[in-house]
Amino acid sequence: MRAALIVVLAFSFGCQRGKDRDDVALPRVPPDTVVVSWSFISRSPDRRSTHVVLQASRDLTITTRSADGTMMSIERKVGEEDYARLVGRLRSLDCCSLRSTEKERSHPAEAKPLLEIDFGDMRCEVELWDREWREGLARECGFAAAEVHRAGFVPDPPVDDRGP
Repeated sequence: MRAALIVVLAFSFGCQRGKDRDDVALPRVPPDTVVVSWSFISRSPDRRSTHVVLQASRDLTITTRSADGTMMSIERKVGEEDYARLVGRLRSLDCCSLRSTEKERSHPAEAKPLLEIDFGDMRCEVELWDREWREGLARECGFAAAEVHRAGFVPDPPVDDRGP
């Protein structure tokens, strides 16, 4: 009995080795609650649009409309560690503090991607122009979400940044 207890304890502690992450306050919301949503609705006919929805159940749905109008949706389950890492990252970055600095778009085709967060105790909608999502804290928040859904951050460079 004592040997079995030692083996169980050794296994339990052994599984924890290498895990340096702090405990993350996961969202305390019903499983069907959308905890993170990323929407990029293109205003240009040659760019795709993307809408990503992550529920508290860790179900992820990615819907893409290509430049030619073709729609495609992909669904998958996000792993527990990836989910906890995303929640922890969005919390630590304080992505809800982001505010747009511009009232007008710099180019007629510039999109205004939207990041929505609902962790129960933390809720917000952050809508910034393409160029604003490419700098500082906004970039960090966008890439944190993109790392989980892998559908792209902002699909293409801003229209006015295209090369010859």
